[in-house]
Amino acid sequence: PAAASRLRRVLDTFAAALEGRRGAASQGGMAGLMGSGPPVACVAYIGADNAPLLVRSFRQQGGQPDGDGDWNPDGSDLDLHMQLFACMDQLDAQLKMVGQAQQRGETKFPDPFLGILTPALVDFEDHNIYAQVSASQVKVLAVVREGVCKKPQEEEQVRSLLRQLLVLYADAAANPFFAGLETESFDKKVVSIVAQHSARFL
Repeated sequence: PAAASRLRRVLDTFAAALEGRRGAASQGGMAGLMGSGPPVACVAYIGADNAPLLVRSFRQQGGQPDGDGDWNPDGSDLDLHMQLFACMDQLDAQLKMVGQAQQRGETKFPDPFLGILTPALVDFEDHNIYAQVSASQVKVLAVVREGVCKKPQEEEQVRSLLRQLLVLYADAAANPFFAGLETESFDKKVVSIVAQHSARFL
């Protein structure tokens, strides 16, 4: 019952956020909602079992703690979580194709960079979800605004971003006192890496 109550509150918050966006659209027009967002809207770490290890949004933070101390995301963060969850099938399909190619001997060293998994709509703007996978099958995803990677060298910046985020995870996991990714120090390092790469996209 408590879990169902928390889920109901999250869904109610999501519905209220969508209603607020509709009101903004009717008052100011769609152009008012389509302001250019950050180049990287979100990054996520996904475990080998496809369980989320960390999801970090770079949009305006929202939500509020409920009576049980759990954090209720606002509508915008919730739709990010839903889109990341929805791309898991594409991620598994690509990893399966890579594994089959390796078994056939077509490649000995598959590229850990999987490229674009799927398009996504975030804040009325087109985005793409990129992925890279580690040898231990931990995945890192980045939700990148459409148009940011118009040139090959710009996509290389996405490769660099995901590679550095995976190195950051490997360093953290190698710590004998490792207790998960949701720490202030790890968050600061993620923010720093994303900020450095976002500046190169602008």
